[in-house]
Formats: sequence, C-alpha cells, structure tokens
Amino acid sequence: MIGYDELEASIAAVYDTQLSIPPWWPTEERHTFIDEMAGQATGLVMTELDDIVDRIIDQADPTQSADAIAAAITAEQHVLLSEARTTVLYDLTEAIADTSATLTAEAVFAHSRHRGPLGRLSGTRPH
Repeated sequence: MIGYDELEASIAAVYDTQLSIPPWWPTEERHTFIDEMAGQATGLVMTELDDIVDRIIDQADPTQSADAIAAAITAEQHVLLSEARTTVLYDLTEAIADTSATLTAEAVFAHSRHRGPLGRLSGTRPH
C-alpha cells in the first residue's frame, strides 16, 4: 500500500500540473496552496481508506478467505477514489476562486495604501 508521504507528493504533482491556477498568482502562493490542498486531500483519502479496511474486516464472515476480504477492500477503495475525484475537483475549484479573490483584495488594499486622499500617490501635490 502507498504511504502518506508518497501519496501526498503524488497528489501535489498532479495538482501542480493539472489545476487551473491563474498565472498571476505569486509562485509562493501557488506552492503554498498546492501543498495545503494536497495535504488535506491526502489526510482525507488515507482516513477513508483505513475506514474501509476496518469496516470490511468488522463485517466479514469468519469463513471468508483473506483473498475474498482483500478483494472486497480493493473494490470498495476503488469506488471511494473515483467518488473522491469529483468531490475534490469541485472543492479545489472553489478554493482556487476563494484564494484568487483574497489575493485580488490584498493587491487592491496594498495598492490603495500607497495612494493618499483623492487617489493621489502619497507625498504628491495636486497641480
């Protein structure tokens, strides 16, 4: 089974190449966003995969073979992963929009701090 760090790195690599992050995002913001979202997705996926194993083992008939239990776990994990892809993509689209709005607001606020009253640059006199 894949480990947490390997899964997180794989998810981050996919996000880095596949997400439609606006090109105007600062590089540091892009990397921070990808790392945070990959970490969240990894935690969610690993928890759900573990829950599947626990549930199937708890519900298994004692006469079932280990191979039958493993096959049931694998099948249910595949269903979970395909469902998670849709949910994660929607959540990421929302998160990108929210972060874009925040970055835009920060840029506007930073720009307006450099301007004085009436939109003039601070320290300049009207003509």
